[in-house]
Amino acid sequence: MYHSVTKSMPLALLLLMTMLAGLTHAAEPTTEQDGQITVWRRGQQPSMQGAAQNYTGSVRLDEQWKTEAPARLAGEAVTFEPGSRTAWHDNPGGQSVIITSGRGYFQEENGPIEIANAGDTVTFPPKVRHWFGAVPDTGMSAMVVATAISGKSVNWRDKVTDAQYTTAAPGNSGGKQSKHLLINRSGSLASGKANPKNFTGEARVDSLFSATKESDAYGAYVTFEPCARTDWHSHPMGQTLIVTAGRGYVQRQGGPLHEIRQGDIAWTPADVLHWHGAAPETAMTHLALSERMQGKAVAWGAKVTDKDYGAVNPNIMPARYQKIALISAFTANGDVDRLKGVLVEALEAGLTVNEIKEVLIHTYAYAGFPRALNGINTFIAVMDEREKQGIKDVVGPEASVVTTDKSKYEYGHDTLAKLRDPSFQPGPAGSLKLPAQRPRYETFAPTIEVFLKEHLFADIFIRDVLDYRSREIATVGVLFNLPGANAQFRSHTGLAMTQGFSEQQMKDLFTVMGSYLGRERGDNALMVLQQAVDAQKK
Repeated sequence: MYHSVTKSMPLALLLLMTMLAGLTHAAEPTTEQDGQITVWRRGQQPSMQGAAQNYTGSVRLDEQWKTEAPARLAGEAVTFEPGSRTAWHDNPGGQSVIITSGRGYFQEENGPIEIANAGDTVTFPPKVRHWFGAVPDTGMSAMVVATAISGKSVNWRDKVTDAQYTTAAPGNSGGKQSKHLLINRSGSLASGKANPKNFTGEARVDSLFSATKESDAYGAYVTFEPCARTDWHSHPMGQTLIVTAGRGYVQRQGGPLHEIRQGDIAWTPADVLHWHGAAPETAMTHLALSERMQGKAVAWGAKVTDKDYGAVNPNIMPARYQKIALISAFTANGDVDRLKGVLVEALEAGLTVNEIKEVLIHTYAYAGFPRALNGINTFIAVMDEREKQGIKDVVGPEASVVTTDKSKYEYGHDTLAKLRDPSFQPGPAGSLKLPAQRPRYETFAPTIEVFLKEHLFADIFIRDVLDYRSREIATVGVLFNLPGANAQFRSHTGLAMTQGFSEQQMKDLFTVMGSYLGRERGDNALMVLQQAVDAQKK
């Protein structure tokens, strides 16, 4: 029987998936549900090894997805090490395999071994006995979509012997030809602009496999440019979306807006009116999977207006700043397990490696060196794991060298003044005059005031990897999670709004952070926000 799972991969080569069965016995994934739409979040399920009776060699299964009746599709992600393969099997409703990386062997009974490469899609009709796996010298990751009949998606048979694997090598076909196996080579099927009658903005559809007289399943990649989205629509057999790059949204009519990111899987049941598309600042590609019912694939409805499209709401804090704040918050409280997940989300939301490093460096000024160093070591572990997975993240520019004729104290003083008032124009070197009224801590402990100006607001804020807006959000993130620091939290919340964030954006940020860090911290932040707003009105 198959166990179903899914693993995120970079665009161009998608998620992987293969072998599914026994879904009724599979572990339930961590999900987000609104009563109809279900979202499986990336990395929420443990990896497992393929069952020895069904696989030969090292085969890893990751995250699963499944559908609800009347839909019959389900899937999983599988990674084959070189030489690894499935046992002989057949699928009552047929099976489509999307190769996302590497090279693989595919063979139907009494046919030759065929080779397929990354980007190819291999389809087996119902009840055709076959096997597949990696070639001897190269691993393979693949996604399989299988159709269950009467609740069963696979019949396992005997294992593929070493002799069958090695002696029936490609080129030794003996004149045999595959009668049922179909390989759609990368780029061989229809690809073109999405129909503007059914989409808003720029979108492209790349077909992977199509419904046939033997199987109603079909699949395609859909790439949305920022702000692009579908119209309202429904599918008679429901729809599964697997995000392979970027960030976007899915929403049923009357339901909440679900943010979906690379590696997330969203399931919308049959006949549920919904839409999906990219975020306003980020493109998104997803694999869309569904089935026809009596020849019908989709019922299109009205356009999704800008009002419907909540992602363009200016009151929502952009994902970039949400992730910066959450990185700082989890670094501040030392929750490295939660930090790992947010670091991955930040990379996939578009932050560069150097920007994330800078956020972690910035936190030490407010949470201390031990927590900042732990955060940096956690990021090293995340980067090492992504490198093993073949994921190449954008490093981004280093900090620029800044030359100035001012002392660090003067430079830091000017920086703080500009944070408080973006229209502030600093004078020439040596023109600094201290105000008559100063906070008491500056006169009681003048050394700390010098350190603040020379180190925090000069040495740190001078680094242009992050702008002032990002640094204030990073600071707010730390203080959100530090009990007893409400005075500083209130001050920096006000500075964040001075840098251009609206009250509603800050409220949205604190609501999101509260969902991660608990109601107590979220309620405290909303109280601090109100105090900061009231202070600005005076």
